[in-house]
Amino acid sequence: MAFLNTPQQPRLPASTVEYSQQFGDQLTNVLRLYFNQLNSTIGSVVGQYGGQFVDCPNGLFFNTADQSFAVINTAYPVVYDATYLNNGIKLKTGSTSAIQVSVSGVYNFQYTGQVLSSNTSAKTIYLWIRRNNIDIGYSTRAETVAINGGYTGINFSFDIDLAEGEYLELIGAVTDTALKLDAVAATSPPPGIPSSVMSVNFIAPLPATRPSPP
Repeated sequence: MAFLNTPQQPRLPASTVEYSQQFGDQLTNVLRLYFNQLNSTIGSVVGQYGGQFVDCPNGLFFNTADQSFAVINTAYPVVYDATYLNNGIKLKTGSTSAIQVSVSGVYNFQYTGQVLSSNTSAKTIYLWIRRNNIDIGYSTRAETVAINGGYTGINFSFDIDLAEGEYLELIGAVTDTALKLDAVAATSPPPGIPSSVMSVNFIAPLPATRPSPP
């Protein structure tokens, strides 16, 4: 596996009181080696396919079980029971819903849920963003379902700023308990279907001044 190497600060030779060609040659050689390291590192980043060497925080979490909503119009965190990727991003200790980052930055969250309806009445599932246990204004997405025994996919993609140690949850509520996030075990030929999937990727450093939520 290849990695992006950080050039080490050069150890320059001690200068002489009077001009010395030997000192000049030593200094030139040390600097040449250092600049070669810099060229190699920069080339790995900006050259063709250079991004493969950049180590950015990322995570992917999913749920292999159903998630029901016991009471209508009540907030429940979307939960996960499995982790696939967790480079600098993890489920907060003791939590199955709070996704915590170890590097400050702007992150892209992409959620996919499989909603199952068990009657034909029109009913709605709401999803919204909660950061550090505080709801983010105007972050809600809604999906109305009116089928019986059918699946509806719900997708939610957003960018949000998180400082080191902060965490984010996706919160759900329904207008009818006949809606749930449904997981399906593997059958032939398709593999299993998770009830929820959340992927998270670092996309940029924090802005100089963090924005205030609406």
